[in-house]
Amino acid sequence: MKKISLILFCSILTTACFSQELNTIVSRDTSKALIIGGYGEPFGGYTMLNDDDGLMLGIKGGMMFNRKFGFGPIAKVNIGLWEFQGNNLNLNDSANLELYMGSVGIFVEYVFKMEKKVHFSIPVNIMIGGIGINEDSGFKDDDQKPENVESSGVFIIEPEINVDFNMAKFFIPSLKVGYRAVFGSQLVNVEDSDLSGVYFGIGLKFGKF
Repeated sequence: MKKISLILFCSILTTACFSQELNTIVSRDTSKALIIGGYGEPFGGYTMLNDDDGLMLGIKGGMMFNRKFGFGPIAKVNIGLWEFQGNNLNLNDSANLELYMGSVGIFVEYVFKMEKKVHFSIPVNIMIGGIGINEDSGFKDDDQKPENVESSGVFIIEPEINVDFNMAKFFIPSLKVGYRAVFGSQLVNVEDSDLSGVYFGIGLKFGKF
């Protein structure tokens, strides 16, 4: 029994000596120090919402590794700038309605050559949100709030391309263009395709890069 145990031990030791490093799809050059940074970014811009003009506002922030990979939380609001005619679900098919959409989630991004003064990044936002459609009664009394007509939860995916400008070591503004794909809305007045659309914006990154 001792001989068998000794043979097994020698076999395992020999195998370990001749084993090579495991190759992986995602790897890191261990000869270089790991660079960890972080930032916060308020952003805003223009979007298409229900085939009309809309406003986009939000904030995100997170960690960045080796000035290439980033991830973190994101929160966003999309507001329709103009009223539209719709069904108030109370025997009126021509009611003045307002559209709001809020969402929260996470983003992941890849940055191309951050060391250059002008570079590109590709974030993808993955979020859950809520849609609210309110009726504007026409009264502007501060005590009277718009009445909610209908609401729904949604799932949102936003692929995006950014052009980033290294203004300072702690400040990187960016120009944004992306597409909002909305899924799962259950509303009378709008569909997923009405809520999906292109957006353009400006972001202001502050942090340690």
